[in-house]
Amino acid sequence: MPFYYHPRTFTPLRVEADRKAIKNGLRHAVFTKNREKYIGEWKNNLREGKGFSLTKKGILYDGDWVNGLRHGFGVLSRRLFTGAYSLVYRGGWAYGKPEGIGWRYYNNGDRYLGFWRRGQRHGYGKMWYADGTFYAGYWKADRRNGLGIFVQDNNNRYEGHWVDDLKDGYGQFYHIHTGQMQEGCWRSGVCVTSNMADIAVRQSCVLPTPYPIPRVEVLNSERFMEESLYWLSREKGEIDKNLKHCINQM
Repeated sequence: MPFYYHPRTFTPLRVEADRKAIKNGLRHAVFTKNREKYIGEWKNNLREGKGFSLTKKGILYDGDWVNGLRHGFGVLSRRLFTGAYSLVYRGGWAYGKPEGIGWRYYNNGDRYLGFWRRGQRHGYGKMWYADGTFYAGYWKADRRNGLGIFVQDNNNRYEGHWVDDLKDGYGQFYHIHTGQMQEGCWRSGVCVTSNMADIAVRQSCVLPTPYPIPRVEVLNSERFMEESLYWLSREKGEIDKNLKHCINQM
């Protein structure tokens, strides 16, 4: 009667060698199965301490490691087609993501210096945009939230509250080219009510407004109202009674 022999499972020599040789201390070159190269310190088969890693796609990290993750201070770069390396991020890390204070260099030329949380801009930070604009203020989950100053490329600036990357709440907008300050309330990036006033340096501005500010009024108001009523009746059909009364009172 033939005997049944249970087939032995085959373990690759590389896996068996890794099992028998748990990595600890400094290793000069270790290559992973996804062709990533690591030079640095190990603890119980995990990257721990100072180390240098280079991926197949040319992502280079040089810094601190804890439990196999980027943790502490480190510098991240990417390899260009010329062979040179371009800086991506330098600063604090926690559990593999930017955390704390750090510099971030974007592909389009934007730059950010400030606080990070779980890989996102969070807290106070400054942003230099490639189009010449600038923002300094608070962030939440990678969006401008809270108090902040935004300077346009023509030096006009907004100082006030932000919500989800848009002007929202009380703010002051300085029209530097005309010498006026607009103070009011914004909602979702649109100013809903404001007051205009001259600033002290109005005469040194590029296009100063007349002084005092001329009164704003509608020319040919009767014709304007007639055309408005005609447009509303054509586009909207029946005109709301309250709206018609409001127009007639103007």
